[in-house]
Amino acid sequence: MTDGERQHGIVLSGGGANGAYEVGVLKALLAGLSPATGYQPIAPSVYAGTSIGSYNAAFMVAQWDDFGPTSTGNLERTWLEVLAQNPGRYGNGAYRFRGDPVALLAPSSYLPNPLRPFLRVVQDSAFLTWDAMQRAVHIFTSPDRSLGDRAVDLFDFTAFISTGVWQRTISSTIDFERIRKSSRHLRIAATNWNTGALNIFTNLDMTDGLGPLAIRASGAIPGVFPPVMVGAEPYVDGGVLMNTPLKLAVDAGARVLHVIYLDPDVRSIPLDALHSTLGTIYRQQTIGWARVVNDDIGDAAAIDEGLELMERVQKGEEITDPEVKELAKVLAIIWVRLRQNLEYAPLTIHRYHPRDDLGGGAGGALNLERRHLEELIKRGLDDAVTHDCVASGCVLLAADKQEAAAGPAAGSG
Repeated sequence: MTDGERQHGIVLSGGGANGAYEVGVLKALLAGLSPATGYQPIAPSVYAGTSIGSYNAAFMVAQWDDFGPTSTGNLERTWLEVLAQNPGRYGNGAYRFRGDPVALLAPSSYLPNPLRPFLRVVQDSAFLTWDAMQRAVHIFTSPDRSLGDRAVDLFDFTAFISTGVWQRTISSTIDFERIRKSSRHLRIAATNWNTGALNIFTNLDMTDGLGPLAIRASGAIPGVFPPVMVGAEPYVDGGVLMNTPLKLAVDAGARVLHVIYLDPDVRSIPLDALHSTLGTIYRQQTIGWARVVNDDIGDAAAIDEGLELMERVQKGEEITDPEVKELAKVLAIIWVRLRQNLEYAPLTIHRYHPRDDLGGGAGGALNLERRHLEELIKRGLDDAVTHDCVASGCVLLAADKQEAAAGPAAGSG
């Protein structure tokens, strides 16, 4: 069975503003500009996303039945005209800082309502004052905790970030009825902040009420954005447990995965001369996410090789002692997956991710300046067009490996 006959799935990870890189890769894949697809356009049947990847995935599923591959053009325009902070316009389409004095100095913030900046100052002051009062009271009403523990609760960075504009962006740019009726499968991951369990939202969950909450919850980075209440439970970024949701796409039937993740090679992130809290958290998360995605892809590669070995044994072919040991390892992986009711079908996995840090460190995930987003989209497009499966460590079936080894120009590598 060729890649064209197997179901394709798009897997989109988190990374804030760096999600613009995913748009560029999608443009290449759906237009048939990448050697990874044999220079043939693909029609993915599954989109799985986490964090900002959940927004990109939901947008594509909502648009596909009406616009097909040209949905990527609509997604690009949304990033550049709605999400981006454009010249002459104050703010962006994802978040704003409460109490930001720059808003009073920017002429565009007075349009269309000249009183809006002053109303925001009043609202922000009231919100921050009330939050501070609650935290101060908490110090004196929690005698069961040490003074040090209670003092830590005095400051919350998320109180200074408002995501009301993100809610409006999601609701105004995504048609949730179309997602529910779509011929494409959607899978979005979010983490229950109370229980620590992973929750998966599917097409049928995408109502006008629940859909925006699911996308916001999937992208609520702990410590940066406040948790999102879905029903009676608080939810945060799905990346806490699954930043690159390969399993969701496989469970939905995809067998050729195009995994777009935004984590650079850790070695390419310079150690800062002056350590910072955000920089330390960013490096820690990058190391953890890279380990998880590499383990998942490594297991898939081992299973593919093991299944090939089993076919050879079935045909009566001899296998070497090292291959017997490899087969034993694979059988152990398959056994574990069987006990967990996980798929172990042969998979092709194409990997697309930057080698270096896309956004300039921890703050890059919040950089929504239009020029920066344009550069990220172009970078994603260029990386997909020049994709090399051998250099990227893609997981290929035996029939594809020889062709991939000949280089990107050979075709389906």
